[in-house]
Amino acid sequence: MVKKFLIMMVVSLFVLTACNGETEDEEVETVTSVETEEVTVDDFSVTKNFTARSMPNDQAPVMAEAAGEVEEVFVSRGDEVEEGDVIVEYTSQYGLMEIESPIDGLVQELDAKEGRMVTTEEPQAVIIGADPLVFHFQLTATNRELISVADEVDFEISQANEEGEAEITYIASTAGENGLFDIEAEVEQPDDAIPSGLTAQIKIDDVIETDTFIVPTEAIVERGADQFIYLVEDEQATRIDVDVISMQSAYTAIESKEEDMLQEGDAVITRGQLTIDDGQTVRIVEED
Repeated sequence: MVKKFLIMMVVSLFVLTACNGETEDEEVETVTSVETEEVTVDDFSVTKNFTARSMPNDQAPVMAEAAGEVEEVFVSRGDEVEEGDVIVEYTSQYGLMEIESPIDGLVQELDAKEGRMVTTEEPQAVIIGADPLVFHFQLTATNRELISVADEVDFEISQANEEGEAEITYIASTAGENGLFDIEAEVEQPDDAIPSGLTAQIKIDDVIETDTFIVPTEAIVERGADQFIYLVEDEQATRIDVDVISMQSAYTAIESKEEDMLQEGDAVITRGQLTIDDGQTVRIVEED
């Protein structure tokens, strides 16, 4: 019995020694997979949104030259007409007369009906010019300084599922009674896709910092009072402490706390940065 116990002890010691040897020999360095984007240098802007109203660029009443009775109406509300198109034909003391459209546009209002009397005081129709379409909005004095006539601004109209660029055509030189400046922008729309009277969002960029380093906001790591990013250099994560100049949801303007530690084109880690440390080995993978 004693002999058997001694044999088991020897075997146990041998196995334990072998296991310890394997543990020491199998120390494997951890490699973390990360995703990166390039650091860019550009002007950093904040996009400001302003509410505007879409309006016709012109509005013209269609008037009769003499009183009479309507014989025939050639258009309907919503029809597109050109300058000179006959809108109404009527009989007056001067014989058969015509009322023509004074501008290119759309028939917004139509009061003329066959057999109805016409006068020289009330319009028989109203034509609006829909191309170009005008956006009207107002800005404070500070925001007015962000734009100039002929600038292009982005617009979005969710009601019509339309977006694009409009050109600033008018900036009031004096403020109204509410202290705001009237602004107008125009967009060409030969197909009249955007109706008048809709609410639009006008987007104007306000440059916060010029020629600054820009990184994805998700690359910023915050630990206590420290803010930093990780760059990939020679397959290792390198911590760079930074000051945040301005942060937006997608991108952030930063500057390095140490001179020449950050360069345009550097690979900044945007995925996996929360689980690594300075000097850790990393492997760059492409975004799914």
